[in-house]
Amino acid sequence: MINVLIAEATKLRRSLVLLVATTPPVMVFALGVLIVASGNAPPEWTMHTMAGAAIWAFFLLPMSVIGLTALIAQLEHGPDTWSHTLALPVPRWQIFLAKALVALGLMAVVSLAVAFASWASALVGLQLGDGVVIAGRFDPVLALRLYGWMFVAGLLVMAIQWSLAMRFRSFAAPVSVGIGGTFVAVAATSAEKGLYFPWLMPVNVLASDDGRSDLAIMMGGIGGLIVFGLAIIWLSRRDWG
Repeated sequence: MINVLIAEATKLRRSLVLLVATTPPVMVFALGVLIVASGNAPPEWTMHTMAGAAIWAFFLLPMSVIGLTALIAQLEHGPDTWSHTLALPVPRWQIFLAKALVALGLMAVVSLAVAFASWASALVGLQLGDGVVIAGRFDPVLALRLYGWMFVAGLLVMAIQWSLAMRFRSFAAPVSVGIGGTFVAVAATSAEKGLYFPWLMPVNVLASDDGRSDLAIMMGGIGGLIVFGLAIIWLSRRDWG
């Protein structure tokens, strides 16, 4: 299994996956610097941390999932190497599990990078701005907790996008579903039942109601693990000839 993981991770070096993975933290950093330097920074560090997390959960997380899962799947779909990959002397489920773990690992790294970029953008913006002040101190525990729970709550979206990307040769299907889900999430943000929509679960981590936040984390995490498990079984039994 370790060798399969290493092989899947090595494939990323010859793709655009790593380039796409750097885009979210760069965007958050650039936007944060502009906001803080222009004097429009949140008055407190806690608000700044939560604002960055909100941008990540509401828009950048689902968009990152779309791009990364589609590109990872295209490493096999593009050159049509499924037959070769699945003919390796290892169980098929291990190959798909490795692909899922690589995708999740990459999203975890991107999440951490975005959290760091949000903090760093404020530091740079404070240096560039004239008389700009953010009260209080940066709380790394708060940032790690928010982005960590958002990752867990986003597991269901990741599982859905990964499954579609692996199943369909064309990236049109997973990209269309992802964009559609994000669009619906924008429209249903304040809806009472929006909590049960996968694309809104990461955002609900920021809910002032602890019960709503906990439910989003639980549904997103457990639902994601179930969908990943079922998808791995289904894909490993599918005829890829």
